[in-house]
Amino acid sequence: MNLVYIFTLALITIATCINSVRWERIAQREHYIPSYVSKFYFRWVRSRGLNRLIFFITLILCIVSLFLIYVPILISAINLITPIGLSFKPRTSKVEKTERLKRATFLYFFLVILISLASFTLGYGYLLALAANMFSYFIYDQSLRLLFNYEKNRSRHFVNDASKKLNSAQIPIIGITGSYSKTTTKNILAQILGLSNNVFVTPESYNNRLGIAKSINENFQDDQELAIIEMGTYSNGEIREICSWVRPHVSVITGIAPVHLERMKSLENILDAKSEIVELAGSVVINGDDEMLLTEARLWTNQKNVYDCSITSREATVCVEYEDGKHDIYVANNLLGSINGPKLLQLSISLSIGVMLALDLDIREYINNLDTLDKSKHRQNILESDLGHTIIDNSFNSNPMGVEFSLETLGQLGNEESLRFLVTPGMVELGSDQFAINYAFASEASQVVDEALIIGNTNKNALKTGFQENNTKYQIFTNREEAVSYLNSIVKPEDIVLYENDLPDHYP
Repeated sequence: MNLVYIFTLALITIATCINSVRWERIAQREHYIPSYVSKFYFRWVRSRGLNRLIFFITLILCIVSLFLIYVPILISAINLITPIGLSFKPRTSKVEKTERLKRATFLYFFLVILISLASFTLGYGYLLALAANMFSYFIYDQSLRLLFNYEKNRSRHFVNDASKKLNSAQIPIIGITGSYSKTTTKNILAQILGLSNNVFVTPESYNNRLGIAKSINENFQDDQELAIIEMGTYSNGEIREICSWVRPHVSVITGIAPVHLERMKSLENILDAKSEIVELAGSVVINGDDEMLLTEARLWTNQKNVYDCSITSREATVCVEYEDGKHDIYVANNLLGSINGPKLLQLSISLSIGVMLALDLDIREYINNLDTLDKSKHRQNILESDLGHTIIDNSFNSNPMGVEFSLETLGQLGNEESLRFLVTPGMVELGSDQFAINYAFASEASQVVDEALIIGNTNKNALKTGFQENNTKYQIFTNREEAVSYLNSIVKPEDIVLYENDLPDHYP
């Protein structure tokens, strides 16, 4: 092999290693799940006609590279800048260079260099290295797959410390899961119980195995009297594993919906995964308006205390009725009192009362000491901008249930002079229903908004179709910053802007 071949091989290898910067971002934001780097790579390829064309051209160039020695360098250069839009620089948040991420990247480097050395020593020239460059996203996925069990075993002592710390306190533990309103319910319950108790609450959306362990190890105090743990899942078995060491006494399921349907394939799979939180609990609090949950709960009633909590029927154990900013609380059809708060909190208040019943607490005493409940940050918070217009911030709570409240709030605010704007990339992880649900969202929003600002390409076609068919003015922007810049140039103080969802920058 002459020097030209060696030089070409070295350049290809370096370019492949540089691409790790983009794969790191996807891997970390998708919780290091193997296969998701490749999945998002092809999502970007499909998102634009130009990306599809360039991908096709690079495949043709790979064939040409068998005859022209400098073509692989061109291919490597193209692969550094494509898919167009998936940049090296993060836009929404920094990539944290954790030890886990470093290990994954170092293994990726090792595999890439190993392939290049094999290409050199076996006499294939740059061919194997070029294949590694073309499929570098796949190689990063393999590094995640190879490290998966190692990472889990390595963190076991960290989880064991958290379990020992939590369970040695011998306090009631409440576990909360569901397809929506997990964080809101956790925060409402913490606000209510915090009136008379020192309550430990997992922060923000720390709801996976390591996030929960981290929050316990760093923040749990010996004098705390209750623990509220939010639990999320992307697959069957995750909540069961968390519950094996958290061991909740009361389990809450807020509802089942097509959130994460892309990962879990069916509502039945989502129900099974969420229901794992029930297995070790003595009491179960469920959304009594969810037919799937009610049907499943019949299997639990012989072994556990089940509390169904509704916002529509007083026949449920708990019912919370909302009117004019006030939530009336009924237990066994008896009015116990009222709590002030926005309509968004209705279900969370109902579930919180169910937890209090399970803990045998004096509900009236807590209610009498409570004035107003606050929403969680970025969940339909109503703010005033620097320019004077009103903002409804629902950046972190975008799901098919939550958007109804958002649009209702948007319609209620303002006056006859107000224009109403919607800024959204749509909703994601809805599997085969994603187009239909985003189309329905756009159609429903068209009854309220004067102009829609669509962000990115992920749901562009579904949203555009919904707005077009309802003759609603819309514009499409590459990212949220561009949309906000445009909005600030036209918005007036009397106008209302709804920010519905904000996708991370690894989404097209």
